[in-house]
Amino acid sequence: MAENSTHSPREATPPAFCNKIVNKGQLKSLVHWAFTHYGTARTAEMADHLKDLGFRYATKAGVSISVDDLQVPPSKRRLLETAEEEIRVTEDRYTRGEITEVERFQKVIDTWNGTSEELKDEVVKNFKSNNPLNSVYMMAFSGARGNLSQVRQLVGMRGLMADPQGEIIDLPIKTNFREGLTVTEYIISSYGARKGLVDTALRTADSGYLTRRLVDVSQDVIIRELDCGTQRGIPVQSMTDGDRVLIPLANRLLGRVVLQEVVHPETGEVILPKNEAVSESIAKEIAKAGVEEVVVRSPLTCEAARSVCQHCYGWSLAHAHLVDTGEAVGIIAAQSIGEPGTQLTMRTFHTGGVFTGEVARQIRAPFNGKIKFPKKMRSRPFRTRHGEDALTAEVSTSLTLEGDDQTETFEITQNSTLLVKDGQAVKMGQMLAEVAAAGRNVRKTTEKATKDVASDLAGEVQFSNLVPEEKHDRQGNTTRIAPRGGLIWVLSGEVYNLPPGAEPTVKNDDYIEGEDVLAETKLVTEHGGVVRLPVQEEGKGGREVEIITASVLLDQAKVWLESLQGRDQYVIEAQKKQRFLLKAAPGTKVINGQVVAELIDDHYRTKTGGILKYAGVEVTKKGKAKQGYEVTQGGTLLWIAEESHEVNKDISLLLVEDGQYVEAGTEVVKDIFCQSNGVVEVTQKNDILREVLVKPGDLHLVDDPEAVKGKDQSLLNPGEELLPGLSTDELRYIECVTTPEGEAVLLRPVTEFPVPDQPSVPSQESINEAGRAICLKAVQRLPYKDGERVKSVEGVDLLRTQLVLEIDTDAPQIAADIEILPDEKDEEVSRLQLVILETLVIRRDVSADQTQGSTKTRLLVEEGQQIDPGAVVARTEIKAKQGGKVRGIRSGNEATRRILLMTDDDLITIETQGKATSASEGELLRAGDEVAAGVTVAESCQVIKVQDGQVTLRIARPYLVSPGAVLQIDDQDLVQRGDNLALLVFERTKTGDIIQGLPRIEELLEARKPKEMCTLAQRSGTCQVIYNDDDSIEVKIVEQDGTITDYPIGPGQNPIVLDGQTVEAGEAVTDGPLNPHDILEIYFRFHRETKGVYESALLSLQKVQNFLVNGVQSVYQSQGIDIADKHIEVVVRQMTSKVRIDDGGDTTMLPGELIDLYQVEQVNAAMSITGGAPAEYTPVLLGITKASLNTDSFISAASFQETTRVLTEAAIQGKSDWLRGLKENVIIGRLIPAGTGFNSYDDGGLGEPDPSFEGMPFTDDDDVIDDRTARNYNINDVKPFSGERPAYDPSKPGEQQRSMLGIDPAAVGDDTLIDDQVAEKLNANLEGDQ
Repeated sequence: MAENSTHSPREATPPAFCNKIVNKGQLKSLVHWAFTHYGTARTAEMADHLKDLGFRYATKAGVSISVDDLQVPPSKRRLLETAEEEIRVTEDRYTRGEITEVERFQKVIDTWNGTSEELKDEVVKNFKSNNPLNSVYMMAFSGARGNLSQVRQLVGMRGLMADPQGEIIDLPIKTNFREGLTVTEYIISSYGARKGLVDTALRTADSGYLTRRLVDVSQDVIIRELDCGTQRGIPVQSMTDGDRVLIPLANRLLGRVVLQEVVHPETGEVILPKNEAVSESIAKEIAKAGVEEVVVRSPLTCEAARSVCQHCYGWSLAHAHLVDTGEAVGIIAAQSIGEPGTQLTMRTFHTGGVFTGEVARQIRAPFNGKIKFPKKMRSRPFRTRHGEDALTAEVSTSLTLEGDDQTETFEITQNSTLLVKDGQAVKMGQMLAEVAAAGRNVRKTTEKATKDVASDLAGEVQFSNLVPEEKHDRQGNTTRIAPRGGLIWVLSGEVYNLPPGAEPTVKNDDYIEGEDVLAETKLVTEHGGVVRLPVQEEGKGGREVEIITASVLLDQAKVWLESLQGRDQYVIEAQKKQRFLLKAAPGTKVINGQVVAELIDDHYRTKTGGILKYAGVEVTKKGKAKQGYEVTQGGTLLWIAEESHEVNKDISLLLVEDGQYVEAGTEVVKDIFCQSNGVVEVTQKNDILREVLVKPGDLHLVDDPEAVKGKDQSLLNPGEELLPGLSTDELRYIECVTTPEGEAVLLRPVTEFPVPDQPSVPSQESINEAGRAICLKAVQRLPYKDGERVKSVEGVDLLRTQLVLEIDTDAPQIAADIEILPDEKDEEVSRLQLVILETLVIRRDVSADQTQGSTKTRLLVEEGQQIDPGAVVARTEIKAKQGGKVRGIRSGNEATRRILLMTDDDLITIETQGKATSASEGELLRAGDEVAAGVTVAESCQVIKVQDGQVTLRIARPYLVSPGAVLQIDDQDLVQRGDNLALLVFERTKTGDIIQGLPRIEELLEARKPKEMCTLAQRSGTCQVIYNDDDSIEVKIVEQDGTITDYPIGPGQNPIVLDGQTVEAGEAVTDGPLNPHDILEIYFRFHRETKGVYESALLSLQKVQNFLVNGVQSVYQSQGIDIADKHIEVVVRQMTSKVRIDDGGDTTMLPGELIDLYQVEQVNAAMSITGGAPAEYTPVLLGITKASLNTDSFISAASFQETTRVLTEAAIQGKSDWLRGLKENVIIGRLIPAGTGFNSYDDGGLGEPDPSFEGMPFTDDDDVIDDRTARNYNINDVKPFSGERPAYDPSKPGEQQRSMLGIDPAAVGDDTLIDDQVAEKLNANLEGDQ
């Protein structure tokens, strides 16, 4: 192709003749060549012609697609057979107990993945060699539609799928869409398909939001200067991942301006002088010369204020020339990063944890031959992840393969896995070694994972070469682990689960027949009593037996339902016509001290509210407060009545005065009438009438209030004189009141209510001796305390008589049941009975299933029988399903939970055909082992007995457990099928939560702290790694000055440094993702020790910028998307431009403020001139959202997020918005300052104010900022220009300046909005021009 021609781009060169299949790549380079040589218009025309050409030939060829075009490669069957054979071997090794469950799983996954890949290559090969014009093949490879992975599903195989948890299902989908999936395969594949759809849907939204945030953070980056004159730059090398080059140096250099001249490393000639842009040809030259690193200028190091200069940005990639001033590079950068976002995946589908992709490069034998190891090779034995024995090379070495007529040597790096032995003969295509990948993926972090091993058959556990060890953790839990691994054998047998409390009726080694009793359970009563057998309910699980341990019956009282207060309630009528209301519903449980019934009586009912006083009554406070006070000794209750009306209305509605004496029937408040004669007492608050009390009684005015003061609120007995001539013939209560007429005494009537000592209780009887443990007791309760004022209009009950349940403290249960029974003699009459029941449930008979035999239950008691505590009520027998030998009953104190029967099904007999048996009794044999010469066993087993000519074997299964596995069972335990035997603990490559895709981009650009991040060395020094006994690891670093710093290692973290290794500051000590904030902080502290604050800030920011740019690039690269570094750099520049002030010094800045670094530096420079204290600061890294909200422009920030907060803060600070960015101007409706709206004359660089603005009159009508006021568009003022435009000279006064620039000074004071006349004039001019 003509790409390497060194002609100047515009000089026409004839295109090279291209005689090959033009696929997507060829098309790209063709269009690129046309574009660089001939420009846009001609390229567009050529592309148009190409399109027509394509369509014409497609029509002629009749390219279409049909099912027949989906050709499945013929070698598919052979490949699948090979894979299935390999997996069968693996399964055999697993059943023999040679590999663990994890290794088996890993091998299956790897085998199918390999097969799927191989098949994919076969598909391509098949199309390429047999039918290159196949429409599917053409479509996929020309880049028109579809890609290889889709073609592979159509005609190869779908391969392995993940389940919803992200674990890989080890059943591969062997078919493709052409052949059709089986139902199972369809169901399995639907998980992944759903995941893909959801992922796509979420991706578009996520990617769109990412673009929006990027645009917001970098929208004000515009090329405003030609050259900022910086001396700083960034080094650029090829971007690599291990041995793979992701982006070669030439590609990264294209369109960048170099900071220092590029010199040929060998000849020393200058390839490119400094401050020159790298063109394509020069980039190739640099790469050819072998230059490894070039320092280029970059937006990251540009010193232009609030923008980027032309030289630091370099080429505009749209037209391969230096970018123009006024170009909005920020928005271009944002869109370049955001747009490919839709092509990134969201999450990696977790590859089932264990499975690691292409970590290792495989070396396969290119021909048949013999392997030779070098003499001094150092290796150690090693078990691969498939459970195969191999060697690990301890140092880098080489392998030699000697064939019949050729030899080949393979280089092996350190830690590689060798799968062959010295002198071994190998076939062509056999795998010889897996070479460990070098590069940054080597430090793949590992995490501990676990997998359960479940038993495939029921039986008895036997450990073989397995020594359990107990381990206590800090919480005091004990786990049993197998430190060195070993085998767990499960010897087959029928295991019966015994129900709780069952006792075996057989002994070990008994031989029993089917249906014999193995064990029995007894159902025993705890307390004894009278048996009652309730009627069996249909469909209920078991039969119930009730034993009445205590009961009480009200034998004289009748019970019936009566409608009271609008609902049906039970009424109990006892002797003496006492009537009680039942308070607890029949069928419910009542506890000790609970009220069962309450006496219905009106003797203690008052007509109104009043004051209660006790006379001789004694109470205790028992139970809940709301139950009231229990009377312990009788006496009299004194009741002083009063009416109380709660009003809560306006005071103006009151019709009487405070202290006034009223007659019954008087209206005291509007619509409220009093019911008795007496004195009114009014309570009011804030002109609101709260309540009105009417105190009945006789009112007597007194002349000498002091004489009665002493007797206020006391009782006046009949016949006693209060004052001379003032006595009463019944008990009265004295109260002093103030009436409108003066001081008076009110004698209030007192009602007496007698209270007996003991209320009467209905008669009760019990059906059994223990019945006295429970009885009903009558209790009198007072709801109000002595002296309490009771407010009521209708009246209240002063005393309640209740029947309370009393249960003896030594009674069995604390609750009794309430029952209503018909009387024995008279069916019509109901009686109330309280019983304490013990309910026993008899399990219903079950037929035998996998884990237990059939059960048979017999009831041993009858209705009404009196039984003693501890008597057996029922007995359940557990029967065997078939005959066999009893095993597994443990002697000793622990209860037997399971019994094993060794039946005939568990045994096999093998004839030795007269050969001598090599096996001894009790020996464990694996599948394929010999019993006698030439006689092998088909499955693993244990030798039971050896007799003449035949061997009896018991079926068994070995399970290999890896070292460190947690054991869930003990030697000699009995297990059911599916029980967990052990928990294998293995290490797997940690699939970092987010390794790629959009979430990772977001994590980087939002500068989030990653989960489980690594620990970084704070300063350089030498490591000490200490491994403690309790599996904890300590890392210490001895620094140069001798200080020792501890680095705590969190759970799940592994150190990646070795003992005695030297580390630099900022180097990772443990595994895990880096936290960019840590990088910044550590490097800043490190540089502060030797350098000034500005220099340290720049250097530490550069570290973190480099990390972010490479991080974002590697994500896009991993998905095969190319983005120029400069776009990412523009965004990262915005993220790393701010510092946080720690101490303002003598400047006006406040601690905690976020300010641009260059701004602080300018202020500090000024301080150093004036001798003030400079500001101290720390560089900060802001995520794109944070950075957008912290821009100089509050209009832009408010239009992004948190509008109210941004605007209120800006208002409080009195901020001004200088409308520098694009967004602010768009919002306000001005011309945007980019492209043609960018005016290099508006802003003389730093934007010093025009001196003539000083002292200008301030006009109020100037604060409408729009495009017409901001720029002077008055037509009359514009002079025609001739010659050069005069330069701006600040020394001349403003008027002169303006006249020089062609503006009429007279018109300036005037409002220069375009009005109608001007518009007409404009139109006229335009028409004249035409």
